[in-house]
Amino acid sequence: MVNPEYNILDEWMFGKLNNLLENLDSNSDYFEIKLSLGEPSICFPEFVKNELALNYEKWGNYPPTAAISRFSNSIIRYIQRRHPGAETIVDANKNILPVPGTREPLHLLGLLAKNLKCGKTRAIVTNPFYHAWQAGSISSGSEIYWVNALPENDYMPNLDDIPVEILRSSIIMYICSPSNPHGGVANIDYLKRAIVLARKFNFILAFDECYNDIFRTNKPKPIGGLDAALQIGKNLNNIIIFNSLSKRSSVPGIRAGFIVGDERIINGYKLLVSNGASPVPIPIQNVAASLYNDDNHNLEACIHYDKNFEIVDKYLRPFYKNFKTPDAGFFLWLKVKDDQEAAKVLWNKFSLRVMPGSFMAKEIKGFNPGKGFLRISIVEENKVVEEAMKRICLFLQSN
Repeated sequence: MVNPEYNILDEWMFGKLNNLLENLDSNSDYFEIKLSLGEPSICFPEFVKNELALNYEKWGNYPPTAAISRFSNSIIRYIQRRHPGAETIVDANKNILPVPGTREPLHLLGLLAKNLKCGKTRAIVTNPFYHAWQAGSISSGSEIYWVNALPENDYMPNLDDIPVEILRSSIIMYICSPSNPHGGVANIDYLKRAIVLARKFNFILAFDECYNDIFRTNKPKPIGGLDAALQIGKNLNNIIIFNSLSKRSSVPGIRAGFIVGDERIINGYKLLVSNGASPVPIPIQNVAASLYNDDNHNLEACIHYDKNFEIVDKYLRPFYKNFKTPDAGFFLWLKVKDDQEAAKVLWNKFSLRVMPGSFMAKEIKGFNPGKGFLRISIVEENKVVEEAMKRICLFLQSN
């Protein structure tokens, strides 16, 4: 009765984690700390409440597919500040659309890529992966070609490892920088190389940049697809970039962001949304405009995560000689002997809920790049993160 290709989505990581811990109780000696979900816990700016109140009556209007002028102007200003010069290759009316976060458009993009080439097609996906990339690849009608993200390449998939015949048959590629879950950051040459391949072999290149504004304040801000596009041709051909406020502004419930890219892709997405998807309501667009106009709250969030990782470093460095704080994002990618067993013990003995890395990746030719790692969300208040690290140290001492 339903498309069986989507049955694979039953294997998503949160479902696997629930099954893994189903018959295990947490330890009543400890209060539960759930570090398996990347949900920001710090308060969002107070002005969000005011924006919602001021735009209350606009809930009575149908949401437009395009951005209202206030929102589009705020995006252009944000791009100008965050990726200087890139505003010169972006037309607010042709290259930008509002989206309800990144999950939905990452998925729907697959429908736009479908049938771009004749015969058997491929979708190139980073492994470990975010579930929306897999859903989008299925929707494109393509076979997924997994490319492992490994530490020797700063947790970016090695583009030179992709065979030419795969590139020729590819219709879409997903790249995430800063990477989820590792916090690796692509350099400008890497992003330029990816764009060159997309144009040479004519596929859609999707840059998932939802962690681009969660960076360490003592390091340069991560560059993005717009910076690379500006350098190599001053156009947005073949690329689409996804930006969200969920992490940047700690408002995952607001469901707001934007996509920017190739006018042809934007036009196709606009038609798709107009006929069967979810435009962003006007009150939400106004909230989003106010958030993109303000950088202070975002910097405060980054400072909060910096302090959390200072706590992490203090407790874990004695156990890991080469411990390195991730350059961006708010996840800890922690090496352990057995990730699934570690997740069970941390829950059963220490009331810590973490994500086994193997649940976030596919095993290809006998190798799972997430195996032997835990993804741990470092988003809570400093004192909660410190308590969690104390318990992880107890676990490491006993293993």
